Amino acid sequence: MEATAAIAAAPALGPEKTAVTARKAEEFEALVLSQMLKPMFDSAKSPSLFGGEGPKQDAFASMLQDEFARVIAARGGVGIADQVQAALIRLQSETSIHRGIIS
Repeated sequence: MEATAAIAAAPALGPEKTAVTARKAEEFEALVLSQMLKPMFDSAKSPSLFGGEGPKQDAFASMLQDEFARVIAARGGVGIADQVQAALIRLQSETSIHRGIIS
């Protein structure tokens, strides 16, 4: 609920800053999710896609893991982005108030 209230207060920052914080928060969530998916990809034995295990297979698995994380985050994720966006908005609002940008 606190995150929703902070995001609702975002219009005071303007639509551009709100959009940037939303994008950065989603990117951060994708990064966290990618790291959470890594052990699953490391422990799963996958069929050989490039004709054998090795650097090619590892590179593909890493890209696939990152893409899964981006898709999960884009579809709502696990709630990390909302919390990060709320924190960013709160920090930007406080900074703007202290600098006298918002009265």
